[in-house]
Amino acid sequence: MLYSIQALRAIAASAVALRHSMYFVDASSTAAFPVSNYISGLGSAGVHIFFVVSGFIMMWTNQDGSSNWRSFLRKRFSRIYPSYWLIAALSIPAALYLGAQLPDTAEKWFGAFFLLPEGASSLIFVGWTLAYEVYFYLLFALALALGLPAFYRVLWLTVFFVASIFVGVFLLPPSLGFMGLPKLATSVLLLEFAAGAWIGWMATRGFKVTTGGASAMILIAVAGFGLSLWLGYKQYPSVILWGIPSILLVIGCVSLEARGVGQRFFQWLSPLGDSSYALYLIHAILIPLFLAFIPQLDHLGLFAFLTLSFVIFLINIFISHLYFLYVERRLVRMSNQLLAEKTRARRRSQ
Repeated sequence: MLYSIQALRAIAASAVALRHSMYFVDASSTAAFPVSNYISGLGSAGVHIFFVVSGFIMMWTNQDGSSNWRSFLRKRFSRIYPSYWLIAALSIPAALYLGAQLPDTAEKWFGAFFLLPEGASSLIFVGWTLAYEVYFYLLFALALALGLPAFYRVLWLTVFFVASIFVGVFLLPPSLGFMGLPKLATSVLLLEFAAGAWIGWMATRGFKVTTGGASAMILIAVAGFGLSLWLGYKQYPSVILWGIPSILLVIGCVSLEARGVGQRFFQWLSPLGDSSYALYLIHAILIPLFLAFIPQLDHLGLFAFLTLSFVIFLINIFISHLYFLYVERRLVRMSNQLLAEKTRARRRSQ
């Protein structure tokens, strides 16, 4: 385990959850807080940190070329789907209670169930990012199935992503569509997974930036995120404004840990990194549900707005961590055991 990566997962999930806490409180209030809501929009950068971290983790946990693609898919399936299905199922009665719209076509229900581009956000609105994760995992599994060594695995993924983006920009007819896949498969956001995979590959080879260089990268990353507020993050490609700082942040944090710097801070945040997936899913349901039980927020001042947003955010962290400790870990373990047993049974029958 790299504590720095777990800490980054905690920061990314918390940024997204805090952003949505402030957004929904603002939407539920008769007062308006445009400046605070705009600043909180920076929390969406957590998605970009997640994508870079995901690419890193896949290379870090599958360092050699002998990794079994079946085992890889089994572990990824168990990590993503059982918990998602449980929370998505709970979101249905929540949506009915809140009067929110449910998927209105069989295609969207199917997409929501399997986290396909078309419909991935229909039950849990942050599900669109999970569709990207699933797509990346499938391509990574293909690289493993081809028996590519680590370096060529990352190279193949990078070339494939660049080629896909080129096709999408210059060759793909705008009218072409199948479950939203063309739009996802040609997205520049996929380059963030590739960047994370390259960082992971370098880390497995012992590459690390000097302590001063790593600290500078982190400061530049923080400054870059802040600069996006001044430039107007809605006016420029997020893969540049938030993707590049995310890459620098991952390199800097991993290098610091490799040099034994910042260990206490990374270890302190690490438990929240463990429950980051739970927080990412649960907050999308709990925040609007929680606000539904609060009377109309009339004449809400700025201090009350910020306080309520932060309290709701902390409640989500607490509930998500309990869910991880007592539900999610068991679901992952049970799914892994069940799928492994089915694999062994199939081999015995052959």
